[in-house]
Amino acid sequence: MYVNETLKFDNQSTVQVDEDQATNNSKNTNSSKSLTGKITTYLRWIGSILIILSAVSFMLQGNQEILPAYRYWIGLGLTLLLCGGGLVCAYLFNETKGARIFFGLGTAFLPVQVTQVSAMIYGYWHGQQALQPGYNWLQFMDVSPTVIALDFAITGLLLFLVSYASYSILARKHLKTLLWASVVGNIMLMLPIRDASLTPFIIAGLFMFVRQTEHHLLNDRSMRLKEGLAARALVSLPLWIITGRSLLHPSSWLLALVVSSIVVVYTIYDIKRYTKSTSIIYLCQWIGTLAAISGWLIILSEFTGLFGNQYSIFLPIAMILFALSTQVDYHARLYRIISSIMTLFLTYGAMVDQQTMAPVLTIAAGILLSLAGIRNRGKTPLIIGNICVAGGFLFYWEYAVNLYANAPWISSIALGLAVILLASYIENKENKLMAKSRNYFNEIKNWD
Repeated sequence: MYVNETLKFDNQSTVQVDEDQATNNSKNTNSSKSLTGKITTYLRWIGSILIILSAVSFMLQGNQEILPAYRYWIGLGLTLLLCGGGLVCAYLFNETKGARIFFGLGTAFLPVQVTQVSAMIYGYWHGQQALQPGYNWLQFMDVSPTVIALDFAITGLLLFLVSYASYSILARKHLKTLLWASVVGNIMLMLPIRDASLTPFIIAGLFMFVRQTEHHLLNDRSMRLKEGLAARALVSLPLWIITGRSLLHPSSWLLALVVSSIVVVYTIYDIKRYTKSTSIIYLCQWIGTLAAISGWLIILSEFTGLFGNQYSIFLPIAMILFALSTQVDYHARLYRIISSIMTLFLTYGAMVDQQTMAPVLTIAAGILLSLAGIRNRGKTPLIIGNICVAGGFLFYWEYAVNLYANAPWISSIALGLAVILLASYIENKENKLMAKSRNYFNEIKNWD
């Protein structure tokens, strides 16, 4: 009996030791895998940054004596090299992370090829009258039509093949949508247009198209992951290249206004779809605010004659701040307070200076501030709105005095009738008026 119990105890001890060893081995394996994963992630980041910096360095500091056609072929070789790296990772190493990175970088470099072909077509189409930037590596003049046609065909073929492979790996579920958005963006990028009056419309139209596409893609939660974010960024890349390219050519007030509007939309409205970092959102909020005010200043500088006084100049700034207060995440109350105070001083100043339609504008601004204060539960906009409405009506007190001076007996009769009717109404609705007044003031106490 004792022998059997001893054997059982020895067997249980052996099993327990084996289980502990297996647990320790699995922990060591998991820790080694996690360490390896971190190292490979860092290596991929370093490799991607090196490739991007090297390509940008070549474009900025490369040999300026290289012919435009050769510059295109060097960029094409880099794109093919990246795609080759993706094929090696996918079929030789059976590894998808590296393939995604290589094909993603190849897709990112394709719009550069597209804009180079666009520069060739533009230079050939306009000849010596073509607008050329100050950098030699961006000038593509005197390229033969045969070379342009060949480069155009190669770029179109690569655009389809590489984009198909890249978006298949990153977000196969939305392959058609991503391919269509990429084709549209690169077609807009290919257009040989550098005119400062037409480019803003191209940028604005492409921006609205890309933003609508993003709204559609964001209905799927998988597009908010890293792969989906990369695919969305690649789709919007032609928009940013067109915008940056337009800044190297003679600009216009319309282009500056479009760029400012895009900055406002991305930094105030869309930034929350890309990051949850409070510091980034806070910084972008102020950038968007400055961009919105800059947009108005751009319009003001172009149409100076339409705004002859300081009241019509600064009142739209107050309106911009109040509109932004409904969208920002930080200091929304401060935005409303500054906007309300600016509105009060500007409208009263306009009435003191006897500006045309100043009382009507004051009353309208007061009504809007009051409604906004009720909607946003803000004391300051509500109180200042009431002050503006009262001030606007008091401005017309002069006309009532003149009416009384010209026909005192008619004015006295009208005033007497109004006072009697008011007294009757108050007496009849006393309880209801008192209850509503108490509820009104109690409600306001809880407002910001």
